[in-house]
Amino acid sequence: MCQSALLKRLPRLLQPNQLAIFEACLIGLISGLAAVSLKQGTGTIAGWRLHLAHQYPVWLVLPAVGLVGGFFCGLLIERAAPEATGSGIPQVKAALGHVSIALNARVAIVKLLSTLLSLGSGLTLGRQGPTVQIGAAIAAQLSAWVPTSPDHRRQLIAAGAAAGLAAGFNAPIA
Repeated sequence: MCQSALLKRLPRLLQPNQLAIFEACLIGLISGLAAVSLKQGTGTIAGWRLHLAHQYPVWLVLPAVGLVGGFFCGLLIERAAPEATGSGIPQVKAALGHVSIALNARVAIVKLLSTLLSLGSGLTLGRQGPTVQIGAAIAAQLSAWVPTSPDHRRQLIAAGAAAGLAAGFNAPIA
């Protein structure tokens, strides 16, 4: 985009808008709740995995739980939302870069559940990338429900990604 065209739109984009502020707060709240549920759920599943490891041989339990968790995680993503593969950050960057990509409630839910399942079953994965995609998908879904301009939609997606990133790093005032 031409720099002068961006400079012409900048005052309009930076105008205070009460609806936009409310939407951003709602996105931050929901993204934070999703990150907290991800952290708590992961702890619960990991505790269950360790409980099994105390009852049965560790050499059998840990690989078996990882195998089963990975299988169901892959099955969930393949069947419900193939867009939820990967860390989520490239998908968010593409959505912010004017590429038409699926970011919606279905992607957020599948990403949350698959991350919960994979982390809880002991697979190596960080929760920061998935929380970025979850936050951006929540924002994209909200912008689909409330009529908005493409520029405002991108702002909301960026706010959702930022909320997810802050929640993923336990930095809510970032």
